[in-house]
Amino acid sequence: MKENFQLPIIAIIGRPNVGKSTFFNRLCGQRKAIESEIPHTTRDRIYSEATWNDKAFLLIDTAGLFEENKNNNFEEITKASVDIAIEQADSIIFLIDASSEVSQPDREFSKKLHKNKKKIFLVANKADNFSREVPTREMLSLGFGVPIFVSAISGRGFGDMLDIVTAHLPQNQEIKTKKNQINVAIIGRPNVGKSTLLNSLTGENTALVNEIAGTTRDPNNFLVIYKGKKIQITDTAGIRKRGKIEKTIEKYSVIRAIKAIEESNVVIVMVDAKEGVTSQDAHLAGLAKDQGKSLIIAVNKFDIWEKLSENEVKKKMSLTIYELKNNLAFLPYVPVIFISAKNDKNLNILLKKVVEVYDQRFINIPKNELDLMVQEAKMANQQLAKITYFYQEKTNPIVFKLICKRAKDFHFSHLRFLENFIRDQYPYSGTPIFIDLIER
Repeated sequence: MKENFQLPIIAIIGRPNVGKSTFFNRLCGQRKAIESEIPHTTRDRIYSEATWNDKAFLLIDTAGLFEENKNNNFEEITKASVDIAIEQADSIIFLIDASSEVSQPDREFSKKLHKNKKKIFLVANKADNFSREVPTREMLSLGFGVPIFVSAISGRGFGDMLDIVTAHLPQNQEIKTKKNQINVAIIGRPNVGKSTLLNSLTGENTALVNEIAGTTRDPNNFLVIYKGKKIQITDTAGIRKRGKIEKTIEKYSVIRAIKAIEESNVVIVMVDAKEGVTSQDAHLAGLAKDQGKSLIIAVNKFDIWEKLSENEVKKKMSLTIYELKNNLAFLPYVPVIFISAKNDKNLNILLKKVVEVYDQRFINIPKNELDLMVQEAKMANQQLAKITYFYQEKTNPIVFKLICKRAKDFHFSHLRFLENFIRDQYPYSGTPIFIDLIER
């Protein structure tokens, strides 16, 4: 799977609470990972590009390895996530804590890394002063030589450390452009099947999958090639109702999910076929719509109807679509796809629709056609006769400008009428249309 990435990959590995997320954020220059004193805060891997002296590379922050605890439900899936990061990486930063003794988990993990042929850099974090820059016998016994001492909080020692870690990387490498790459965010309530969908689309266990709601906290992304199109898919933490977001970490997860929406072109809103559409689903869809993102509603787990007759399944689908239209009345242009992420049903249809709605974002209506459309709309709705001038300002997202003498002459319903008139000829499937009023 490494061929899906364009840059050399460096993974940050270590036991819980040695400061990996703070270290990661220092390297990539932004608060992208969740920082907390609570062990095991990072459950999924986080990817970010970074550069040092014109050398570009991809960083992977991983979950801290769990100490032996048979009652821990996340132990196995976290280990699997770390294994995937090691497999992806070209080199590995093994992070330990300079302020404490080498622990048994450190020793066990060093054995695991010695079985790997990747280049390993032993880095001792939390070396906030010279007194902590002492390579102990325990550190040397890990078998990776004298550690590189740094402080992720202050940045102490980071320049020297990066010189060493990036020395083997190629300089001034050509980076392939991301032009025409489709960025997709998968959003929805917890446990609706977002990570399962990502795993099915990529064909491997890319994200953590568990029956416990809230498994995914950090955005998790992967590149999929579909009929020559590059689609980067980001799985996000499930966004709960505001009253249920109690802990600080949960709040940060919501911020990450919202940021993933901001960075996307297309948003897949996943709903549960059994639970149906809720006000929270409408809230998420409205959030994406307001930001000008193209949307697709993916109704997951429709395989629960597999024992029903064909006619009964059609009735179930019709009822679901009816509920969608009632609860998402502001999104009549959004396509609905019934999928089973677990059983890989209709996923090709979903990817095809992703490409379709993305392409719709770039449709520019010829001026002569738009002028004719507006004239016909004026004849159909007398209130629109007060339009002085109407033109398309931009694509991606679709924005029109309506010039008029008095903005208060135009009610929301008049703009909706004009939007529907445009969509009759140019559907802009899944894509919102913005009409800005300009008073002159």
